[in-house]
Amino acid sequence: MTVILIRASARALARLVRSLGRRVFGDDPPQSSAAEGLEAEAREQLIRRILSSIHNNSILLCGRRESGKTSILLYLKGRLTADAGSTTEFFPVYIDLHGVPEHLLFATVADAVLGQLAFAPPSKVARFGSDYGHRDLANDFRGVILTLAERSTKRARLVLLVDGIDELNHYDPRTTQRVRSLFMAGLAENLVMVATAVEINKRWDQEGSPWYNFFEEIELGPSHREPCCPG
Repeated sequence: MTVILIRASARALARLVRSLGRRVFGDDPPQSSAAEGLEAEAREQLIRRILSSIHNNSILLCGRRESGKTSILLYLKGRLTADAGSTTEFFPVYIDLHGVPEHLLFATVADAVLGQLAFAPPSKVARFGSDYGHRDLANDFRGVILTLAERSTKRARLVLLVDGIDELNHYDPRTTQRVRSLFMAGLAENLVMVATAVEINKRWDQEGSPWYNFFEEIELGPSHREPCCPG
């Protein structure tokens, strides 16, 4: 009987210790806390790198599926909106291109920009339609940037946070070239892009390639070894 009581007491004590450990530390405290800390530190380093580059460059975040690309864009959107210490005021717009057909590309971008910046009600892609092209978008960008400059006491910069720009791999290359043309003279000083992709089609040795020398590329995840822009 004494042996039974001792064993029962030991089991109860073990349960109590496990319960207290979960309350204080969580299910797996040392490993979980360390992993979360490393993840937060890596994310903060990445965000700082983006913030230091975004004044001068568009940025491409390359990573495998489920590598957290969308989460980073949404987190960056909040950081850019809250950033008050810069001489530039950023106006970030999140644009999801996954599954967007080619004929609605520019209309989708316009819908996101005008809707999220309160220039027009959201979800109005049908209002633009498939006949809304890159020249229409460029004209709307000019109007948006002019209005943002009037609103801000700083240098206004429109930031397109484009999720899934590798959707353009399936488009006519001329469409991709028209996207790049939006960032040329007249808009370049006030327009920048941070995009995500698993990989984008690009030829490094051809200046005529739509993405030639366009992005500063950042690779996500230590296990991702292959280039996101194959030649």
